[in-house]
Amino acid sequence: MSAVRVACIGAGPGGLMLALLLRRLGGHEVDVFERSPAGATYGFGVVFSRFSLARLRRAAPDVVAALLDRGARWDDVEVRRDGERIRSSGHGFAAVERRALLTALNELAEEAGARLHFGTEADAADLLERYDVVVAADGSGSRTRAAYADRFRAGIVPAGGRYAWFGVDRAFDAMTFLFADSAYGPVGAHVYPYGPDRSTFLVELGEQAWERAGFTEGHTRPPGWNDEQAMEFCAEVFAEHLRGAKLLGNGSRWLTFPHISATAWSTGRLVGLGDAVHTAHFSVGSGTTMALEDAVELARRLAGHGEGDDLEATLAAYEAARRPIVESVQQAAFASLRMWSHPEEHRALDPATLMLRLLTRTGQSAADVLLRLDPQLAKIGDGVTALPEGPVPALVASGAPGASTAPGDALLLAAGEPVPAGHDGPLLVAADDDFAAAGQRLRALRAERPGAGLGLLVRAPEPAEEAVAEVVGAVAALAAAVPLDLVAVAPGKRLPAADRTARSALAERLTAAGARVAFVCRPNELSLGWTHVRSGRADAVWTAEA
Repeated sequence: MSAVRVACIGAGPGGLMLALLLRRLGGHEVDVFERSPAGATYGFGVVFSRFSLARLRRAAPDVVAALLDRGARWDDVEVRRDGERIRSSGHGFAAVERRALLTALNELAEEAGARLHFGTEADAADLLERYDVVVAADGSGSRTRAAYADRFRAGIVPAGGRYAWFGVDRAFDAMTFLFADSAYGPVGAHVYPYGPDRSTFLVELGEQAWERAGFTEGHTRPPGWNDEQAMEFCAEVFAEHLRGAKLLGNGSRWLTFPHISATAWSTGRLVGLGDAVHTAHFSVGSGTTMALEDAVELARRLAGHGEGDDLEATLAAYEAARRPIVESVQQAAFASLRMWSHPEEHRALDPATLMLRLLTRTGQSAADVLLRLDPQLAKIGDGVTALPEGPVPALVASGAPGASTAPGDALLLAAGEPVPAGHDGPLLVAADDDFAAAGQRLRALRAERPGAGLGLLVRAPEPAEEAVAEVVGAVAALAAAVPLDLVAVAPGKRLPAADRTARSALAERLTAAGARVAFVCRPNELSLGWTHVRSGRADAVWTAEA
C-alpha cells in the first residue's frame, strides 16, 4: 500500500465517511472542501434499516454508535387511512437528525486527521493538479458532474409527482404512512422520528393533483426558501394526525425527485460517490446509506492501492463492486416511487391490503418472510397467509415434451399449434414483442371458440417506468381490438431481483388499468405470487416451470 493524496469535493455523509476511513486505513492525506458553512444543511431526519446499520457497523462501529446515541430507534410500521390504523412489527429502523449525523462525522474525521475546509469553493480541474485522486461527493446537483458531463454521461430523469420535506415538533413512534384526501386528489406522507421530540414529515402529491392545485414550482425559488402555502396545505390535510403539532420548514417546497444514473463513475483520476453519480427515490430510505457504503468501498480500494498499481484500474474496481448493488436499489426504488406517484391506483384498497402492498412495494418481499418477522400480520384484515389454500393452476406450454393440463390449468399456445381436444381451461397467446401477431391469433381463437377464456401473456420488461408503460399501452391497444378475459404477467429474461420488481410493477399497472391479471411464478416463488394477489396487484396466481 502507498499513501494517496485525496481531495474530496463535498462534506456530506459520503465525503466525510470517506475521509475518516482513508485516514484510518493508511494515513492517506485527505482534504475535504465544502462550499457551505459548517453546520449548514437541508432536510431533517436520515433513516437507516437494521441491515444498513449492520453493514456500516463492520466498517465504522463508532459512526453507528454515534448515530444511535443521537437518534431514534423503532420496529413498527403503521398505515393510517380513513380513520383506521394498521400496524406491523419486527422491521427495525433507526434515524438521526442530518445535522447531528454530519456533526458526528465531522468530529470523527478531524480526530482521524482529515482536513476539512468549509465555506470553500473547489474546482476539480485545479485539484487534479495537486492531488492523486479527486472525489466528487457534491450531491445530486453536483457541479463537478456537470463540468465533466461528457465523461460521466449521467442520465437525469425527473420523477413523476411532487414531494415536500418538512419536520414536525412531535416524535411519532413508528414509520408511519399517512393517506388522506384533499380538494385536489389523494395525498400521502412518510413520517418517522429522529429525536425525542422531532419527526421527519415528507409529503407526496401526484402530478395531476399538483397541477390542479396550482402550487409553486420549488425549483424556481432560491435555496432556503420555505413554501408557506405548501406548509399550510399539508398541515390542514393531516391535521387529525398532527394533533396540534407544528410543521417545520428548512428549504421546504414542492420539488421533483431527480433519478440520476451515470454511465461512468470515474474519468481518469476523478471519481464520483453517492448522489453525484446515482440516486434512489427516498421512499426506500437508501440515499445516505448508498453514499456511506460507496465511501466504505472506495476507501477499501484506495487503501489497497500499491506502489505502481494502475490508479484508474483501482477506481474502476470500486465501480464494478458497487454498481450492481446500487442498480438493484434503484430498481427497487422505481417500484416504490411509482406507488407514491400514482396514489389514485390504491385509493380503493382497505388499510390492511394497503399495508401489505406497502411492505411489498419493491416486488422483493413475500408473505412467508413477512409472517416470520411479524406473525401478527395473520390477524390484519381477513388475515395474511403465506400460501393459497387448495391447488394452484399451472400455465402449461403446448407442444412441450410431456405437456398435459389438469382441470383449471391454463394453456399457452405455441405459434401454429392447435388447441388440444378436451382442454377447457384458459387459452393464452404470448405477445413476445409482436403484439400484432398475438392479436391476430387471439381474434381467430375468439371466432373459433367464442366461449373460451382467452388471454394474453406478457413477460416482465426492464424495471423502469417507460418500459412498463410501453407494455401496458400495447396491452390496452390490443384489448380494444380483441376483448381479453385476462392478462398473464410472466417472468422475463433479467436477473431475478430485477425481474421480480418488473413483474410486480407491471401487474400493478395492468390491474389499475382494469385488466384481470394472473401473476405467473415458478413453483418456488408461490408465496411471492400469492402475496401479489393478497396485495391487490393481481387476481390470480399461476405456476410455470419456465
